[in-house]
Amino acid sequence: MKKTLAVILSAVLLLCCLPFAVNAAEVIYPASGLFGASDELKSGNSYVIPEGVTMGVPSNLTLYIPTNATLRVDEGGKLNVLGNIVVMDGGTLHVEGFLNGASNITVNGSGKALAEIRFPALSQTPGLIDPNNKARINVSYGSSENGDVYEDQQGSVVFNSVSALGTSVMAPINQYIYIKADIVEPDLTYDKFDDSLMNVYFNGVGVPYTQGSHHTLLTTSGDISYSKWVNDSDFLNTFNIYLPTGEGYTVYGREGEQSADGETVKLKYGQSFSFKVEIDPEFDMSAYEVYVYNGYGWTDLDTSTLLKDIAPAVADEYGYYHIPEVKGEHTIYVVGVVKNETLLMVGDILDMIRNVFEMISAFFMEIMAFLGIDVNAPAA
Repeated sequence: MKKTLAVILSAVLLLCCLPFAVNAAEVIYPASGLFGASDELKSGNSYVIPEGVTMGVPSNLTLYIPTNATLRVDEGGKLNVLGNIVVMDGGTLHVEGFLNGASNITVNGSGKALAEIRFPALSQTPGLIDPNNKARINVSYGSSENGDVYEDQQGSVVFNSVSALGTSVMAPINQYIYIKADIVEPDLTYDKFDDSLMNVYFNGVGVPYTQGSHHTLLTTSGDISYSKWVNDSDFLNTFNIYLPTGEGYTVYGREGEQSADGETVKLKYGQSFSFKVEIDPEFDMSAYEVYVYNGYGWTDLDTSTLLKDIAPAVADEYGYYHIPEVKGEHTIYVVGVVKNETLLMVGDILDMIRNVFEMISAFFMEIMAFLGIDVNAPAA
């Protein structure tokens, strides 16, 4: 009797370690273990690694996911790939849990290896989106292998955080996901906020910002989180004010900025900038005009074409020009600075008199020398 019970118990334990079928199409792994050489996934079946179960592909094994078969890792489940997984044409690897060893996965033909990207629920991120809805998060993915170049894929997914909070999207494993943190304010013409200042995290790890977006290689499923919204000032954009250089003048900012080759002044959104133009003494102080171009003005267009529809700036009683509440880049132009003709004429006359005097002096010295008179000798 005891021997019979032992055999039955052994059989039960053995069955617990084997996957069992809930129905003809779905196979669930009930306990953690390793895939073996005899574990052949069959076309048409769905294989599930549920929450709390860890399955591994040993280093000496290649596990094939055939056409019309799916290997799914539920949230809370784990798949460790020390060997290799090959997703055949029409097969699917669907990861909502943890995946280790994504680099050992190969996808053939129309096969898919996808991992879930989860957005945080609004209730879990107090202050993330303020009452005016200034912060929105868009997520898409590209095919660049090194992440340097953004390449939209056909069917790439773009989510607005207002609708996507608390939801998820599946994206290809081993491709870069681009997390675009667009901070916007309704009906705002200018870029008030700097997207790069929004810290973005994937599974709690900071995602680097380059080329206009945060992006990271997708190797497992994960959760997106990002900076909580505290103060607008934490995310304000910075704009350049380009100061000009040229012959006969210098531009001074009220805070001590001085124009030099390539000089720029950086201002936060909403700050104001005041500057003064100082004309060199030998130049005409009444013939020049100052323009403030709203944008980056160093283009291929000539100055007259660029400024034809812009009115000259007007200085205040102290000689300062003002750019109030900066909301974008500005370029300052100083045109019409020419030398003072009257001063030039007076200078030419003085130069002529000086030259005549020097000629007379030289002639006088030659006469004295001819007569033997030493003009440098002390008086008797």
